[in-house]
Amino acid sequence: MKKTIFETEVQGPSLSSECAAVKILCDRARHPKMEWFASSGESLWTTVDLDSFKRLEFFSERSTGLRKNADSSLATFEHLTPVLLMYPQSYFEIRALSKELPILDGSAYPWYEAVRKIAGLPQDLVFYDAPIRERFDWGYGFMEVSPADSLEIEYSISHGSYADDAYVEIYEAEDLVKLFPARTFIFEDDFEKARAEGLLAGVDGSCGLLLREENGKASVVAGEKFRMPNEPVMHKILDLIGDIALPAPFLPRLRIRIHNGGHLAHRKMLERILEYAYRYTPQVD
Repeated sequence: MKKTIFETEVQGPSLSSECAAVKILCDRARHPKMEWFASSGESLWTTVDLDSFKRLEFFSERSTGLRKNADSSLATFEHLTPVLLMYPQSYFEIRALSKELPILDGSAYPWYEAVRKIAGLPQDLVFYDAPIRERFDWGYGFMEVSPADSLEIEYSISHGSYADDAYVEIYEAEDLVKLFPARTFIFEDDFEKARAEGLLAGVDGSCGLLLREENGKASVVAGEKFRMPNEPVMHKILDLIGDIALPAPFLPRLRIRIHNGGHLAHRKMLERILEYAYRYTPQVD
């Protein structure tokens, strides 16, 4: 009998712990669905039940987190969810063994390697219409959203005298894969503040990029040299995609222009498109 169930376990430090892990199961014979479980063993949400996701409480401490109750929560999944976008016709169980998922090298690429081993070749991306025209403003940035033929993102960031921007169009899986190597980053002053607040206890130089602003440019203090031009802002694009694809592995046909965004801003975007995501998806019965 042909094997249809494949599993893998991913381990490593998380943002706040030296040891984190998750088990991922792919059943190639079952109807498409993805279900996320907390380390307590309790189901958090499933891609075929909108209410299961809407009931979760959102929180953000340097990453995205969702909480069902005092015993069942999960954080730092925004680097895994972009990878799952490439398998919208597959059945997955994601079972966390810790409160946070491993940060690995701070990018999505190790997750891509792990998932591809159990799920096989990527599938066609699934898009849905989201007829939204809105602008969101906050003290240090903004976001403009309008309909498009695919997902287009123009992202810009600034920190002191440093500024950078990038533009991407997502039509197929290959477009996503190009973003996967971009690593998470933090500037020295923000890192010191976070450590003083008791955050980021699990990270070191292998978990992303520690940056220093010098003469309007960002230089690497800890971590390997930049893997691509505009790596910091490319990672912000990856974070945005991961955050808006959290409920289910589908992408909106939108043009998003965003300056100095973050997980809280991405959450606002998700709340506006959530109903559309479930209305047009092939996994919903």
